[in-house]
Amino acid sequence: MGRTVWGAAALSLLAVVGVTAAMILPGDGSAQAAPSGLPPGFAVTSQPSGQAGLDLTSFASLPDGSTITTGKGGKVAWVSADGTQIRTLATLPVTTQQDLGLVGLAVAPDYATSKRIYLSRAMPGPANNWPLRLSRFTVTGSPDPTGLTGEVTLLETTATSDVHGLTGVEPAADGTLWVSVGDAADFRVTDPNALRALDVNDPRGKVLHIKGTDGTGVVGNPFYNAGAPGSTPSKVYAMGFRSPFRLTFDAAVGAPVLGDVGWNTTEEVDLIRPGASYGWPCFEGNVTTPGYRDLAGCAGKTNTAPLTSYQHTNLGGPGNSVIGGVVYTGTNYPAAYRGAYFYGDYSTSVLWTMQIAANGTVTRGPEAAGFGQGMGGPVKFDSGPNGDIVYADIYDGTIKRITYTSGNRAPTAIATTTTDPATRTVSFDGSESYDLDADALTYKWTFGDGATGTGVTATHSYPVGTGTLTATLTVTDALGKTGSTSFTVAPSNNAPQLTLNAPAPTTEFKVGDLINATATATDVEDGANLPAHWLTVAVHCRGDFCHDHPGEQFTGNNYSRVFDDHGDDTKQRITATVTDSAGVSTSKTFTAEPDLRNLTIASAVPVTGTINGVDRNTALVTVGAKVSVSAPAVATDGVSTFGSWSDGGARAHDMTVGTGDVTLTATYLTPIDQRYNSDAALRAAVGTPAAPETGDAGVRWRDYTNGRIYWSQPTGVHVVTGAIWQKFMALGAHAGVGLPLTDELATPNGAGKYNKFTNDKSIYWSPATGAQQVGGRIFYRWGTFGYEAGFLGYPTTDERAAPDGIGRYTMFQGGSVYWSPATDAWEVHGAIRDVWGLNGWEAGPLGYPTTNENVTPDGVGRYNHFAGSGGSSIYWSPRTGAQPVRGAIRARWVALGWERSYLGYPTSGEFAIPGGRRSNFEHGYITWNAATGQVIDRRY
Repeated sequence: MGRTVWGAAALSLLAVVGVTAAMILPGDGSAQAAPSGLPPGFAVTSQPSGQAGLDLTSFASLPDGSTITTGKGGKVAWVSADGTQIRTLATLPVTTQQDLGLVGLAVAPDYATSKRIYLSRAMPGPANNWPLRLSRFTVTGSPDPTGLTGEVTLLETTATSDVHGLTGVEPAADGTLWVSVGDAADFRVTDPNALRALDVNDPRGKVLHIKGTDGTGVVGNPFYNAGAPGSTPSKVYAMGFRSPFRLTFDAAVGAPVLGDVGWNTTEEVDLIRPGASYGWPCFEGNVTTPGYRDLAGCAGKTNTAPLTSYQHTNLGGPGNSVIGGVVYTGTNYPAAYRGAYFYGDYSTSVLWTMQIAANGTVTRGPEAAGFGQGMGGPVKFDSGPNGDIVYADIYDGTIKRITYTSGNRAPTAIATTTTDPATRTVSFDGSESYDLDADALTYKWTFGDGATGTGVTATHSYPVGTGTLTATLTVTDALGKTGSTSFTVAPSNNAPQLTLNAPAPTTEFKVGDLINATATATDVEDGANLPAHWLTVAVHCRGDFCHDHPGEQFTGNNYSRVFDDHGDDTKQRITATVTDSAGVSTSKTFTAEPDLRNLTIASAVPVTGTINGVDRNTALVTVGAKVSVSAPAVATDGVSTFGSWSDGGARAHDMTVGTGDVTLTATYLTPIDQRYNSDAALRAAVGTPAAPETGDAGVRWRDYTNGRIYWSQPTGVHVVTGAIWQKFMALGAHAGVGLPLTDELATPNGAGKYNKFTNDKSIYWSPATGAQQVGGRIFYRWGTFGYEAGFLGYPTTDERAAPDGIGRYTMFQGGSVYWSPATDAWEVHGAIRDVWGLNGWEAGPLGYPTTNENVTPDGVGRYNHFAGSGGSSIYWSPRTGAQPVRGAIRARWVALGWERSYLGYPTSGEFAIPGGRRSNFEHGYITWNAATGQVIDRRY
C-alpha cells in the first residue's frame, strides 16, 4: 500500500567500515545483482551522478553531453561528459517526507542560449500542507555550469499528505511543458481527498500542459478558458491519476505516455488523450478500487483503459512501482527495438519494452520475463546524446546506459575495498565484476602508487605517509575486450568510530510515540563531533510481502521523531551515517518495531470487508494508527444489505486502533430483517425474534415467538405463523412441505387462513378444522370445486398415505379426495362415500374412484365410477339410496341403458346366491352364474 518510488531492498544497513565509493551499495548493504536476461548484444554501463545511493531522483543531458542531476534531499549536481568532474550547483530547501523532495528535472529545448532548466520539488512548510512548486532556474557559469539563479515559480499547489507530489516535467519543442502531479492524498487509508484527481478545478492527480514562460495554460487544452488562461482548468490536459511517475511525449503517436503507480493491486502505463479520465481513485487499472468504489464521489465514474497493466508481486505479478519510460529514437539498437517504449519497475529491477502504433494501440506487448532483470532501481528514463536509453538507478546513485554491440560485449568491472589504516594495507575484491557473454575474466589492479597486482582479489600495503590515491581495476574477457573502474583509496585513513544509543530491540512503538536516539562519532584524522546523517525508512509488510518507503533525511547528532502511521504492519528502520573528510563512512541501524494488534471484521452473513483498500477481513495494525474500513453495500449472498457497524461508524469510515485487538462487526439486514423491520403487520403476526437467523446460501430462516420467516432467492421472503406454522413444523418444516410461496393469507370466504409452499403443497386452517396440509393433484381436484368455498369445505386431515400403500387421500368437511398413480385424484362424498367405505374403501372390490360424483343422465340420481376389476360404480337416487354395482352384473346393466333401462336404479349391492351372485334393481334383478358365466336380467 502506498508504494513510493524511493524504496530499495530492506535497509538493514550494517556498519560499513572503509568501503570506498568504488562500489556503491544498494540499501541492504549487499552488491546489486548483475543484469540478466538481456537480449544478445545488449549491455549496461554506469557513470556517476554526483548523488548518493537512495537519493538520486532525476537527470537530464545538456547539449555538450554533460549531465545535470537531482537528489531527493535538494542537491542539484553537474557531471562532466566523461564523468571525471562532479560539481554541486545548488542545495535547494526541500521537505523529504516519504515521496517528497526534489523530484523533477527538465532542460529547456533552447538551453544552449537560455541556460534554463525546470525543477519540481516539495518545499518546507506546515505538515500536511507542504507547498509543491515547479520553478524555472537559470544555470550560471561558462563553459561549465557552476550554480543556479533567478528562480521563477511557474506552478504551485500543496501536498495534504507526504506522498504523490509534483512528479514529472517534460519539455516540448515549442517551449511548453508537460507536467504530472500526484493526488497528494494519504495512501495509508481511504482518503476522500483522492477524489480531487477527478476535479478539473484542482491541479492534483492531473497531467497539465502549461507554457514554460509563465505557467499559464496552453491554447488547445481541453478545458482552456481564453478569459482565464491562468486558471487550473485551462492547464488541465487529463485527469484521474494517483502517482503519475514519469511521462514522455511519443512523437509518433502525438501524445504523452506515463506510468501511474498503483495502490494495492495494479501498475499501469497510460496513453494520455485530451480531456480523458484515467479513473483513480474509483479505478485501479481496469477494476474498481476497494475502499473507494463505494464512495458517493465514485458513483457513475468511468475509466480510460491503460495501454498495459500488471499485478503486484503479492498477487503473482512482476512488480510494485511502475516507472514511466521513454521511446527509443536512435539507430544503434536492432530494428525490433526502434520506436519501442522502454519502461521499468524500480522495486523489482525489471525493464520492459513494447511497441505502440501511431494510432495508439499496442502492436507488441511487454516481454513476459522482461527486457532485462537485475537492472537496479530505475526512477527516470531518457535518451542519451547518441540515442541510447539511459536511466537513473536510485539504488546505487548512478546513471545507467543500455548499449548494443553486434559482437562480443565488454565486461563490467566492479571493485570493493577494505582498509587497515594501522598497516596501510588495502584489500581489493573484484568478484562482483561480470561479463554478459559469460566469458572468463582476468583481473589487473593498478594500486595508484606505481604498483600493480592480478587476480580476483589482491592485497597491497602502502608506504608511510601515503595520502589519497586513485586505484583502477581492469577486467579482460577471453576475446580481449576490457572494462575498467577507478576509485579512491585512502590507506592511512581511519574509518570514523560511531556510537549509536538507540531504543532496545524489544521496544515497541505506538503511532505518535517519540523515537529518541543519539549518534556520536570520532575520527583519528578529523577529531570528534562528526555530524551524523540520518535516514528513516518505513518498512511496510502485508503478510510475506514487504516494501520500503525511504522518508525524512537530516543531519545532526540527535534523532527525535514520532513513530509514523504508515498503515498495517510497518516498522521504522533508522540509519545514522558519519563520513570523514576522506569520504570513508560508518553506518549503524536500529529498528523501531510497531506495537501490533489484530483487526478483524466479522458478520453474521458472508461478507468480505475492506481494510486500508484491500479486500480482507483480518489485518495486523499498529496501536494508534488510523485505519480505513468499509463493508460492501450488499453481502456475498447478493441480497443482504449493510445495516451498521458495531462502532457506530458509516459503511466506509476511518477508525483509530486502540490498545487491544479489535473486532468490528458489520450487521447486515438480510431480506428477512428488511421485511421484518419494514412491515408492522408482519411483526405483529410473527412476534419477536426467538433465535438467530440460520440456514445457508440457498435458504435462510429465523424463528420468532409466533412463527418463522423464510427467504430464498426464487421465493423471496414469506412468513408462516400461528396454527399453520405449528402444522408446518410438525410436518418437517421446509424439508417436508417446502418453502412458503406466500405469507399467511385469508381464504376468500373469510373464515380461514392458508399458506402455499414450494413442494406443491398448501396448509389450510379454519376454526372448525384446524390446520391441515393439502397438495399435489388432490389440491388441484379440490380447487376445481372452489376450494374451501365449494361443497368439500376445508380439509379435515393432512394428505395421508392410503392403507394399501399405493395412493393418497385428504378428507374434507364435505367429502374426500383420493388419488392413485393409475387413477389420478377424484372426490367422493355423501352417501356414495359412505357405501364405498362400507365396501372397504380403496382396498375393497371397488378400488379407487375414477370420477367425481356426477349427476346421472336422467337428472335424478348421482354416481361415482371406481377402478374395481371389471368395472365398478356406486349409484344413488332418492328412492334407492347409494348402492354399488360391479363386474359382469354392472356390464349387463350398462348394456341395458343404466338407470334409464327397465330395471331402474340398483336397490342392493351384489350378494351371493346359490351358484352365483345377484344385484337387485327397482324393477328387477340381474344374476351371474359362477359356473357358466351366464348373466340374466329379469323383471319382478
